[in-house]
Amino acid sequence: YTQTKCPPQVKKVKLLSLPSLLGGSNRGRSSSRKRQLSSSSEDQMKPPPTRQRSLSVQRQSKVQSSGPPSSPVTFKTHGESFNMAKLIQTTLLKPDVFQSIISEIKTELISELKTSLKSAITEAIQDAIKPLNTIINQQQQKITSLETENTQLKQHVDKALSDASERYEKFRNLGNAIFTSMAENKGLKEEVATLNADIEKLEHYGRRTSLRFHNVPLSKEDLQKTDEIIVNIANLKLGISPPLCVNDIKRSHIIGKITQLICRFRNWKIKNSIYMSKKKLKNNSAQIFITEDLTRDRQELIKRLNQLKKKHKKIHSFCTFDGRVFTKKNSGSDKILIKSFQDVEDLKTE
Repeated sequence: YTQTKCPPQVKKVKLLSLPSLLGGSNRGRSSSRKRQLSSSSEDQMKPPPTRQRSLSVQRQSKVQSSGPPSSPVTFKTHGESFNMAKLIQTTLLKPDVFQSIISEIKTELISELKTSLKSAITEAIQDAIKPLNTIINQQQQKITSLETENTQLKQHVDKALSDASERYEKFRNLGNAIFTSMAENKGLKEEVATLNADIEKLEHYGRRTSLRFHNVPLSKEDLQKTDEIIVNIANLKLGISPPLCVNDIKRSHIIGKITQLICRFRNWKIKNSIYMSKKKLKNNSAQIFITEDLTRDRQELIKRLNQLKKKHKKIHSFCTFDGRVFTKKNSGSDKILIKSFQDVEDLKTE
């Protein structure tokens, strides 16, 4: 048979064996069998009408474009001749061969498309990532700057916390010292208050036998006769019994203004008899009146009770007996013992 070059389109196509294309290869068969096989093989190699038409059209176009047709290539085998062009056309038009060619073309196209798409996608991604990389670099620089600032701030905060901790410790120690001092001061105040109360009691005890005579008319010649003046007031104006004598007086003298006398009697009984008779001096022409010789604290209590009576109208009256201070809210109420300034404030807020 004559060798011909295979077209490039079917370079990778696996050609069928000649016996399968020819429909058989036994030489011992009869000539009738050969003719039947030849006719059947020719029928098999005939392309479908549509394909023959298209091939004839293509052949005519080739003839028109390239000039007069060349002689067909043939080969012989087993005593039969075959047209090479028809054989190739028939082979290519078989479904399995056609599908194989399509599959190969599809594989090549997909591979090339994958390569092209991969390159295009890579370039597109790189183009899209470039501004993002720029932004990321800028953000990274900002983050680095912020981390540096954060580190500095942390150092400042740590230092401030350390200073604050030291100051707090100092203040805490100072507070403890203050509380200790306050406790000690409170204890000292209580001790002082106790001592003052004791002193006030002792002072009051020393004044239990003394009385003060107010608004007593005196002249300069009477300054040395205070005992006789007090005896005259007790006997003539108060009418005490038994009558008072000079020996019942330990000491008397002028205090403050010239019209005020203070007198210490020989005993508390004499002093009390005169003090209980003081009501007889009410409405006297000289307006002489008698009070107990009170300590400063008790004099201040009397002063505040007087304001409470005249200014605030909270009490009806007040008086003293043996150095103790009493008050009444109204004329028919019981006497209330006033022991401290707080008692006066309580009456004021009622």
